[in-house]
Amino acid sequence: MDFNVHQRSAPSQPELFEDTSTPQQQPSRAQPQAAPSFQQYGQYIQDPMVANMAMQYGSSLATSGKAYVEQNLDRYIPVSRVKFYFAVTTDYVVHKLMLLLFPFLNKEWGAYNNAGGEPTRHLNSPDLYIPVMGFATYVVAVAVALGNQGKFTPEMLGMTATTAFVWLMIEIGIVQLAMYLISVSTDIKIFDLASFSGYKFVHMIVCVVSAMVLGSTGYYLSFVYSSAAIVYFLICTLRYIILQTPPKTE
Repeated sequence: MDFNVHQRSAPSQPELFEDTSTPQQQPSRAQPQAAPSFQQYGQYIQDPMVANMAMQYGSSLATSGKAYVEQNLDRYIPVSRVKFYFAVTTDYVVHKLMLLLFPFLNKEWGAYNNAGGEPTRHLNSPDLYIPVMGFATYVVAVAVALGNQGKFTPEMLGMTATTAFVWLMIEIGIVQLAMYLISVSTDIKIFDLASFSGYKFVHMIVCVVSAMVLGSTGYYLSFVYSSAAIVYFLICTLRYIILQTPPKTE
């Protein structure tokens, strides 16, 4: 007699560890979109509508920037006043150079109209064109002189320009300090002082050129004459401004 033993299946026990033998499908994640390539940007730029919008925006930005600069620049730099000192003509420059080099021949020394007169109207009025051009020419002349002696280096240009500019500022500062200490009441402006102080570069160029052409003898002779010429010019010009004496014809 067969006895069929019916075995009851044991109740399923909870798994203590997760079965990781079979791979499980992870939930899909959204992939980040790739950034536009350079070629796509090029296509955007080549689009006529985009190009026109960029041009209009750039034009409006430049116009607004220019208007802002024009409105606020005069607060810090008197542009209109600086333009007045560069309002010169060729005839004025030639005659002013002759006056600087040969002031002993001039017979008319008078006060200039500092408020509204232009350099082209009065020979004795100061300008900044000759000092600026004289400064640049002096630096080049010194470089040529050093080159003839075999001592030129590119750094000498910067050193010469810096030294000349610093001494010019020191000279202007000393003059202003002296006028303040002695309580001089005058209408002379800072640009006038810069102009009169910068005229000496014309005579310095003469000294450098004389040294290159005539040697040390020519240098010392031109130095003595140039010093006397610039002193005579400044005395005859500034005495009507600082001392407030009436102009006269000598």
